[in-house]
Amino acid sequence: VIGRSDIGACSDETARRMAVCAYLRASTLLATSGKADAEAFGFAITASLASLTNKRGMHRAHIAMQTRTTTQTWFAELRKGARTRDSEERVVADAAVNLLARSLGLGSPPLEITTRDFVETAPADVVSLFDGSDGVCGTPGTAFLPGSFDPLHDGHVQMRTDASRRIGQPVQFELCVRNVDKPPLDFIELARRREQFTESEFVLTNTPTFVEKANLLGRGNGVTFVVGTDTIKRIGEARYYADSVARDAALNELENLGTQFLVYGRLGQHGFETLNDLSLPDPLNRISEGVSEQDFRVDVSSTEMRNDSSNS
Repeated sequence: VIGRSDIGACSDETARRMAVCAYLRASTLLATSGKADAEAFGFAITASLASLTNKRGMHRAHIAMQTRTTTQTWFAELRKGARTRDSEERVVADAAVNLLARSLGLGSPPLEITTRDFVETAPADVVSLFDGSDGVCGTPGTAFLPGSFDPLHDGHVQMRTDASRRIGQPVQFELCVRNVDKPPLDFIELARRREQFTESEFVLTNTPTFVEKANLLGRGNGVTFVVGTDTIKRIGEARYYADSVARDAALNELENLGTQFLVYGRLGQHGFETLNDLSLPDPLNRISEGVSEQDFRVDVSSTEMRNDSSNS
């Protein structure tokens, strides 16, 4: 439901992702029941509490709330040994209900536990992306390096510089608020990733598929996407579409739109792969140009950086 499996079950990020999923579900239920004008929200709790065996980490709770315009989180630490499991469950549940009541403008008694809170209110252009009423934030050019940028690293920067030189025009980073197999980014996460860029070097979109990106960003003209071999392989795999017929239709549409892919090698499970090592569907092959290992190789990934950070 919440996408990545490399984040802790009891964490701020997990609570936020759960709240986003709850918000989306609530929005869908309101829309299908004829109550689309009602204000939806998502509310989530994840906690690590007393158990039969002693825990090395702290006893804690992460609480999150997602609305159309805000993401809010609360964190509470519970002193080990001060309460039983039942007591910890009660104080966390009571705190959650009271925090929800406060957020909805209702009165509530003082909390039995201390919480630290943070709230991010999204600007209007980001809200429009989140609710789907707009597709792009920023001024799109004609060449883009899509990614999650969690975090942005030197490999991204070097690839962008090299690609700009090769195609003779600026390349913008493209960050999408939605992904095919993940919930949308909440506003806290989005603000964190967005601050890695200057306004002119990136665009924010609400287009998870490359056909959608090409139609939106190209505005009827062909665009160039700078990608790694891992991404170009996914674009060509039928399992990311309804079936192989839908895959072929999407690839043909990309070709008809004048889309081009500049493909950089990536280090995979079986060594370093370039475009020449891949077997792609013909339409995708025709619109892809590869960069050799001799011309460019940077072995760094956001996943490795996150793992190194969590283990340090």
